[in-house]
Amino acid sequence: MEVPQEEREQKLWLAERAGAVLASIPVENGDVVVDFGCGAGAYALPAAKMVGRKGRVHAMDCELDNMEPVASATRKNLNAIHGDGTAHIPLDDESCDVGLLYDVLQKLDDRRGAMEEMHRVIRPDGVLSVYPMHLDARTIRAEVISAGFRYRNDYAGLVMHFVRK
Repeated sequence: MEVPQEEREQKLWLAERAGAVLASIPVENGDVVVDFGCGAGAYALPAAKMVGRKGRVHAMDCELDNMEPVASATRKNLNAIHGDGTAHIPLDDESCDVGLLYDVLQKLDDRRGAMEEMHRVIRPDGVLSVYPMHLDARTIRAEVISAGFRYRNDYAGLVMHFVRK
């Protein structure tokens, strides 16, 4: 698997392989997924197909214009959430199987808060998947571990998967 060297090319390369990235977590039929910073839904929309009718995807972003494709999707298992720009995730404790933090951490004033919120909403043994674009992967890995996760593996050396303790 040849991975592009430039970050912008990596982002596009990963988005083109969204299904493979999600399968590496794995996102499965019946799962509940939260995509924090979903943007246009490059991962939320394929995840909604993967979780099927029994699953659910909560796609959250603070920029309503960016999430138009998600908000206008007709999938019954896709819940578009317009966030308030803080780390707060308006979901119940331990209500999700998988959390996605893709290309969003560099935009947050409170990265630690976002990781703690993911820890709160992901069930024990659930997975947090992180793509730390524009940030040092070693630093992010240490921050996620300190928020109560353990490193499991990665996808193409770009997307890190962690398990909630």
